[in-house]
Amino acid sequence: MTLMDFFRRIDSWTPEEVKKFIETRRPEEYTLLDVRQPAEYGFGHLPGAKLIPVDELPCRLAEIDARKPTIVYCAAGVRSRAAVSILKRAGFSEAISMEGGIRAWSGSCAEGYPEAGMAWFSDSLTEEEVIALSWLLEDGTRHFFQEVAHRRDGEETSHLFLHLAAAEKDHGKALLKLFREVTGREPGPDFPCGVLRTPPDEKLMEGGMRLTEALSWSHGKGTREILELAMALEITAYDRFIFLRERFFNENVRTIFNLLAAEEKAHLASLTGMFEKHLGRLPG
Repeated sequence: MTLMDFFRRIDSWTPEEVKKFIETRRPEEYTLLDVRQPAEYGFGHLPGAKLIPVDELPCRLAEIDARKPTIVYCAAGVRSRAAVSILKRAGFSEAISMEGGIRAWSGSCAEGYPEAGMAWFSDSLTEEEVIALSWLLEDGTRHFFQEVAHRRDGEETSHLFLHLAAAEKDHGKALLKLFREVTGREPGPDFPCGVLRTPPDEKLMEGGMRLTEALSWSHGKGTREILELAMALEITAYDRFIFLRERFFNENVRTIFNLLAAEEKAHLASLTGMFEKHLGRLPG
């Protein structure tokens, strides 16, 4: 078993595969879901696509028929992967992310985002492993936000990313507290790697994304691209805490997961507001 076995892979299709699927199906046989913001949708969208911004998706699942194949797209393929994670957890049997997003569909695909593709946990994880892996992902994401903030020192987004980094650190402390409550023991100096059957050889972020790859990708990227990735990280974290709440029966533990989920949702709202602010003034 490898560390990646702790995640479940997200299904994805190329734009060509999506086009072939649409050509051979009637519109009522599937759902084409656009998870961008309304302003992006207004600039242009795929015919017949239903708009549900990714930050609203957890509360609007009832609007989508879980029995039909659901093809999800965004601008470049990063938010759609997070959305598919939410749909799969909610019981959608066939949810697919379109690689490269609408930019790839139109032939103007930007450089790819760092690979995730494994955004949700496998059922084989023990309670200890769930908490340890959550801590590991929070820590990796904290490092990403902190580094991005330092690189953009003086810009209006720097303060937001520093705030997110501090919040991830607080979440790590909360997860350590949960570990003590669930196991009845201290985490130990080898936490979290000592808890995992196959510890990672490098830092990971939400969805199994490698921190080194994400930081390398972020060099030279515009604010809008960084914000889009950050939005995907936060919605994935929100979904994970909702999932973990259902895994535990201890009410104290469930309450903490509820609080963590609420914080991630608030962070997502802040990022979404900043993203919309930049929509009209940055290319792509």
